[in-house]
Amino acid sequence: MKLVVDANVVISALIADSKTRELIVTLEPDLLTPEFVHDEIENYGELIVEKSGMTPDRVAQFIDLLFQYIEAVPASEFYPYIEEADAAIGDTDPDDVLYVACALTTNADIWSDDSDFKEQDVVEAHTTSDVIDSFATL
Repeated sequence: MKLVVDANVVISALIADSKTRELIVTLEPDLLTPEFVHDEIENYGELIVEKSGMTPDRVAQFIDLLFQYIEAVPASEFYPYIEEADAAIGDTDPDDVLYVACALTTNADIWSDDSDFKEQDVVEAHTTSDVIDSFATL
């Protein structure tokens, strides 16, 4: 199974030593995310430092660690699917178009706790609870 992970899931894994973090570093499926997510996460560095209690250097190390398990997909690879993704979710949340396009390109599902993904029907969307449940039974 391939999963496109949204930025909020990655940020959640950085903030707390949680099941989300454990899943990212131990799951068998391929974890992917649009390339811009790495930069987006760095933009939230101060918030992550504040909420996690880690030093900025430790947060940077954790970002690097998590991205050893998550493949960043360049926009050039999913650009051909932007129009289809926009038609599926653009009216609901334009920020989610790139995640859907990435999932379409890689034949993956989406891992997000954003309920907007349930408003589209071109790719499957799973919450963190869904991911926990599906891998707890394996």
